[in-house]
Amino acid sequence: MSIEVITIPLGELEANCHIVADEKGNAVVIDPGAEKERLLTFLNEKHFQVQAVLLTHAHFDHFGAASAVMDTYQVPLYLHQLDEPLLHSVQLSLADYLGRIPEYQNIVVCNTVQEGDVLSFSDALQFTVLHTPGHSPGSVCYMLGDMLFTGDTLFRDAVGRVDFHGGNLKDMRASLHRLGEIEGDYTVYCGHYANTTLAREKALSPYLQPPKPKK
Repeated sequence: MSIEVITIPLGELEANCHIVADEKGNAVVIDPGAEKERLLTFLNEKHFQVQAVLLTHAHFDHFGAASAVMDTYQVPLYLHQLDEPLLHSVQLSLADYLGRIPEYQNIVVCNTVQEGDVLSFSDALQFTVLHTPGHSPGSVCYMLGDMLFTGDTLFRDAVGRVDFHGGNLKDMRASLHRLGEIEGDYTVYCGHYANTTLAREKALSPYLQPPKPKK
């Protein structure tokens, strides 16, 4: 069954929202960060049957429009359990840092995930959770076939910041090394900027190289 992925940069930080749909129109929305009216209009025009919202992490530029999608389609939200506290805080979610407190909505109900979980929304839409902390404690990547949705862990030619609350350089390095050890190639759908491939980042990014042995 074929899969369509549509990437829409949303908000002033242009956080990538990825809409993943199967050929029957079932869809999952990953990181709906902002511009709820634009996003809902697009989903409606495409006649997608939205099944869920997935968050790669819980910084506000990645979930600012999540409540609107959840309420409109009556669907659940999924994120790693370690990032759940971020949903309930304008400070931890960076909504205050981004100047978005008036738009903030506390997301009370969510489904938490952890390493190795498989989230199934149709025969074709089955996502495996990879816990990749560093940018935030509960940052995850979602793997679907030969696609990898990395959020703010891995970008094209760059990696996520670790200087926000909960960021951890040691964890980030371990997560990036883990991605570098994945065999084969994947299309990498990033949280910001252009999408890339895992093979490209393995070849060009020093962050994905294994740690050098100590002399």
